[in-house]
Amino acid sequence: MPALPEIAEKPLTYSSPAILERRRRILDETRALIAEQGIGNFSMNELCKRADVAKRTLYNAFQTRERLIASAIQEYFLEYLGKIPYKSEIGTLQRNIERIVAVGRRNRKIRNYIRAIMAVYFSPDVDRQIWEAMHSVAVESNLEWIRNLQRRRQLQPWVDADALANDIVRYEYATVNDWARGLMPDEALVPRLVNSYLTFLAGATRGVARTEIEAMLREPPEENIL
Repeated sequence: MPALPEIAEKPLTYSSPAILERRRRILDETRALIAEQGIGNFSMNELCKRADVAKRTLYNAFQTRERLIASAIQEYFLEYLGKIPYKSEIGTLQRNIERIVAVGRRNRKIRNYIRAIMAVYFSPDVDRQIWEAMHSVAVESNLEWIRNLQRRRQLQPWVDADALANDIVRYEYATVNDWARGLMPDEALVPRLVNSYLTFLAGATRGVARTEIEAMLREPPEENIL
């Protein structure tokens, strides 16, 4: 699995509170514009006005429009993941379920933004750097547990850990895209994501891991989780 794409802005010789605040303002306004106008209509001129910065500042920091958008998307996702109050240990199935539930709930509150980035993710003309920013960060969230399964020989022998992690993200995003387009009700999003995730993995695992997954599939989800 390749490392996450290098999409951060150029290193600065110093990071004063003013510079950090300016960066935060730029990325916040970038995400707001994506939610309002989509990525296809994203205007650097409009961003300059709203973030109160010169265009030279944007290009000095992020080099290109695509790097700026990718940075805004990736950092927002990572920042949210860092705030989830997990109860389970890193590298466990339970922790992955907690992440899916938390992110699904968050997505329901920012539907326009999610619709915009899903439209780009599934576009045949998507810029590769923006696509990688959306895809790779989600893959990393799944990889640790899947690689743990591989080390414990609890993946089916025909399963490649990295390929499985990538396929899971594609499937998750397809479900989120259906919801964002209005093809499923809000209350169905999180249960569908969890059930699909477990069903997908049931076919890829064996031994203790599969037993654990099948037990979770047989039990109705707890209302306070979903």
